[in-house]
Amino acid sequence: MPKLPLPVLHNANAYAGVPIGHSVTLKERYSTVEMVLQKLCYNEHRWLIFVDFKMVIFLLGQQGVYVKYPCFRCLWDSRADDQHWQRKDWPVHEKLVVGENNVINESLVDRDRILVPPLHIKMGVTKQFVKVLYKNSDCFQ
Repeated sequence: MPKLPLPVLHNANAYAGVPIGHSVTLKERYSTVEMVLQKLCYNEHRWLIFVDFKMVIFLLGQQGVYVKYPCFRCLWDSRADDQHWQRKDWPVHEKLVVGENNVINESLVDRDRILVPPLHIKMGVTKQFVKVLYKNSDCFQ
């Protein structure tokens, strides 16, 4: 009998991932995420959280949509078009202060407790690349 490979999501990890919060009816909002974390007693356990970029915005109390400082790690100015390809290092986002740099609410979790899976990063970069491709090029024909 052939040996079956391990499932993709449990690739020789010591511990398997466990979904702990799911809802079909709740909207993705700061207040909803805050309520779910309270119900799960997050402040007592302080688990690591695997999320996508959209959820990072809620967890850190940042403003969504098109903003000037979208990065939660640095102060990358998304509107400084003249510096995007010239400037290599942007200042570090030391503190998330409400009312400054697109922070509109208190952080629900520490930045150090948030992990972004590499697949989400790759998919996000690919999505941005495809958006800027010339629509009448050979790759779309």
